[in-house]
Amino acid sequence: MKRSLMVAASIAAFVVPAAAPLTALAQDARSDRAAVREQRREARAERRAESPTPPARRENPTPQPRVERPSRPEVRQERREERRADRQERRADRTERPSRPEIRQERRADRPDRPTRPEVRQDRREDRVDRRQERRGDRQERRQERREDRQDRPNRPQDRWENRQDRREDRQERRQDRREDRSERREDRREYREFRQRFNGANWRRDWNRRHGRDWWRNDRRWRGYSGVRIGFYFAPGYGYYNVPRNYWNQRWRVGEVLPSIFWRYRLEDWRTYGLGYPPEGTRWVLVDNHIYLIDEYDGYIIDVIYDAWSW
Repeated sequence: MKRSLMVAASIAAFVVPAAAPLTALAQDARSDRAAVREQRREARAERRAESPTPPARRENPTPQPRVERPSRPEVRQERREERRADRQERRADRTERPSRPEIRQERRADRPDRPTRPEVRQDRREDRVDRRQERRGDRQERRQERREDRQDRPNRPQDRWENRQDRREDRQERRQDRREDRSERREDRREYREFRQRFNGANWRRDWNRRHGRDWWRNDRRWRGYSGVRIGFYFAPGYGYYNVPRNYWNQRWRVGEVLPSIFWRYRLEDWRTYGLGYPPEGTRWVLVDNHIYLIDEYDGYIIDVIYDAWSW
């Protein structure tokens, strides 16, 4: 018991001095609020004293007697009488004006004298007849001029005969040219046949792969820049990658067809190194992707082809 009293006394000894400043602060805050309120009241009183006094209320004026107005029936009666008077004046004005037939007669008298309808019709008919006569005369003059022009021209049968003779000569010349072209083509085809007899692309690919292997090209210097298949590009040994149009991508051409001219430039010059046959005069070996074509240098006619000369 004594211990608890001692503890309470010690706590009170510490708490009371600590709470004293708080109470002082609270009292100061209250005094400050009261001073602020007092200042606001004084300011309001000064404003009211400075503001002017409101004007006194006006006294109600003395009522004046009302003017007697006429009743509604009397007003209506006056309006009706005014309307009747207006109507009477209008009718008097109308009677003074001339009638419609008289006005029409005056207008007709003022108009100039016009011809009657039969006379107008007669004039129109005469104008039409004159125009027809003029047209007929113009047509006759044109026909006469055409006849004179025809007479000045040379004789037509003679012109036709000359034209026929010229056409016959042209046909004969064309036939002669075709015969010469056919003879030249036959000679070329004979050379192409001889080349095919001494060279076969399938046998060359079999023998070449047997000697060198299918991946013989990997150690060749001509394939130094090759890095794999690229979409839209072909690789030509010794030339590198080149762009190919979309309609030619992954397309093969057969013997007897015409190779597009964009592939003619990738020529295979060292055909002996590959063991290919000697190309006839006017032909060349061409590289297209991994195929080798023998084409005519003039028109790109495919003479022979080796598909899949090497595998990627």
